[in-house]
Amino acid sequence: MPLPPALDQKIRNRFDELITEASELILKMVAHEELNPGRFGTNYGHVSEFQAVVVKVLNIIETVLGESQQQHEITAQIKNDSRGPYALEYIVGTLRGLKNTYENGFWDNLEEAIVANISADYMTQVEGLLDEGQPGQYDHVPSAVLCGAVLEDALRRLCDRQSPQVSTDKPNGQPKALNALIQDLQKANAFNKLKAQQLRGWVQVRNSAAHGKFDEFNRDDVELMVKGVKNFLADYL
Repeated sequence: MPLPPALDQKIRNRFDELITEASELILKMVAHEELNPGRFGTNYGHVSEFQAVVVKVLNIIETVLGESQQQHEITAQIKNDSRGPYALEYIVGTLRGLKNTYENGFWDNLEEAIVANISADYMTQVEGLLDEGQPGQYDHVPSAVLCGAVLEDALRRLCDRQSPQVSTDKPNGQPKALNALIQDLQKANAFNKLKAQQLRGWVQVRNSAAHGKFDEFNRDDVELMVKGVKNFLADYL
């Protein structure tokens, strides 16, 4: 499934921006060497700009490659290289290669990696809300709602990955309810009956939280839900 057009364009633009920024800094460093002989081969005089470029480049590399061996190798090379213009030449070449690979569609799992990172970020927020809450209050309710949203997104993505795909819409075009998705996924053997029962329990907590039925669940239920959804994301997506 392709990335949303806006996100796709954002990634393409980011490659272009960083290639331009790194290339311009190379020229500045070379010019600095002409005025300060003997400093060539270092980032002397441009430490702050050099480091800023490196940080931004590492960010886009992590975004598109995720936790892969290639990402670790490229990242290690960039972090260990402080040779100024030479390091930037390597960075520019790397960015151009990654951009070409991306634009030619050779990363079939890129969408999955990016969305997985987004889901992980949301789950970190969910856990943060729980940690900040006060036991005995209703501070666990926002965590239940947000965790439920992550679960819904995960179920719909899991439907897309089935072969054949499991439809996430009703015949009239309206989105299916989560329990219907769970039932369809179980029929497609995406998971077993026990997992389906667990998922329905988490959906019930989410629905109760979203509709103000706070007496139907408690903080312990939400904590179990959060742990369960995290494990579900790790095991099935």
